[in-house]
Amino acid sequence: MKLPPALTALVLACALAPFAAADTDGAKKETTVEFPFDAKPLERVNTGGRVVSYADMLDKVTPAVVSINTAQVVQQMPRGRNDMDELLRRFWGLPSAGNGDDDDTPQSRNGRPVERKIPLGLGSGTIVHADGYILTNRHVISKPDGSVADEITVKLQDKREFTAKVVGADPKTDIAVIKIEGKNLPVARMTGSDSLRVGDVVFAVGNPMGVGMTVTSGIVSAVGRSDLGILGRQGGIENFIQTDASINPGNSGGPLVDAEGRLVGVNTAIVSRTGGNIGIGFAVPSVIARDVIASLANTGKVSRGYFGLSAQDIDRDTAEALNLSNQKGALVNNVAEDSPAAKAGLRDGDIITRIDGREVDSWNALRPAIAQLKPGAEAKVEVLRDGKKETIVVKVGDRESAELVAVENMPLPGVQATALKQEHRRRFGIPDNISGVLVTEVQPDSPLAGRLAAGVVILNVNREPIKEPKDIQRKLKKGRPNAMQLYYNGGYSYLVVRP
Repeated sequence: MKLPPALTALVLACALAPFAAADTDGAKKETTVEFPFDAKPLERVNTGGRVVSYADMLDKVTPAVVSINTAQVVQQMPRGRNDMDELLRRFWGLPSAGNGDDDDTPQSRNGRPVERKIPLGLGSGTIVHADGYILTNRHVISKPDGSVADEITVKLQDKREFTAKVVGADPKTDIAVIKIEGKNLPVARMTGSDSLRVGDVVFAVGNPMGVGMTVTSGIVSAVGRSDLGILGRQGGIENFIQTDASINPGNSGGPLVDAEGRLVGVNTAIVSRTGGNIGIGFAVPSVIARDVIASLANTGKVSRGYFGLSAQDIDRDTAEALNLSNQKGALVNNVAEDSPAAKAGLRDGDIITRIDGREVDSWNALRPAIAQLKPGAEAKVEVLRDGKKETIVVKVGDRESAELVAVENMPLPGVQATALKQEHRRRFGIPDNISGVLVTEVQPDSPLAGRLAAGVVILNVNREPIKEPKDIQRKLKKGRPNAMQLYYNGGYSYLVVRP
């Protein structure tokens, strides 16, 4: 989990729990859970003079903030015995030669494994539905191996404790939903985070370092933070709210609330040299969290929209070259073959400015906007093409299905490829006598970045011809060098890889 050089270190704000995947599949339920949502814009006018206290507001939200403790259950042999002792006892009935055992349970007296609980970590969460649904981070409820913790205990401020079950978790946003069974549960209000502005007052609530429920205050330092490496380079949806409200280990999963006590984000990570807070914290926006938890609660999984394109921000030189009046929008630089974007007519060079009326001012804003669309729906995409405004209707694809296809078409680490077709020959100037597999994308973190590029044709592997991406994997021999013959821009070369 590496940050760019400008950021010294990244620390997930959970004391002990590692960041790990914990997806939970579930069958679709018969009833739909609807989560309360307050869409009224924040009233920023301070009436009655200066603000001297937020105590009344916080009294309404803090009861809904919970502490989450996780544990892993392990099987251990009683102290003083070893594997040979157990073997002799089990098969020959011989007594143990151990040094005794302080544990006088029946299991220990019989020389059988003893079940023990090992604390994993401490985090926070927010009750967001009266039926006991709790919003938190995925890494808060995970074991080191990536699976769900064996035991999850939720503690409320009124001293009640509950054992929680996992409803679902999403690795791409680090959001999870757990559920408790209780009556008269306090519930926090969620509101939209899209209207947040730099300078808005916010509060981080949680149980940092296990000291007890704590509130820290600050402002929104930035919005739309991405490319931080917090959720990994591949597939993670990073669109964080940045705040200087103190977030410390144990705050993970707790709410970031606005000046009216409404949840606008889920505290997730910090940047720090020491592991402690230095005023750079990140929260998952509520507009992303809300969609995720609703999908997990109702279907047990998360479905996301997919266009099949990549884009880039517009810098000053690009704006000048394209005769643009400003640098807002996302400049499409590649449209995948047979993708929803390609079928709708989107092209390289289009500048996407809005999706379903939602403003898109950068590539970082475009990615979550597409992800939040429902597969199968039709999205109105406003673009600038050759200086003219156009609206293109895209039938939204399913990202999960597209990723499965992408994996099949990734024969080498970080390298996307496809069978060579006639349109590829026209685009890259590939003669008719060349046959093989075309490289369509090389990801920046691929070990073959700089050695392969889009437009390269892989002709054969170990002198055996290939026609499809899967042929490459079939013909590569593990544990030894493999020679791949390449064609690019009229020239031939060999590339040696060792899988």
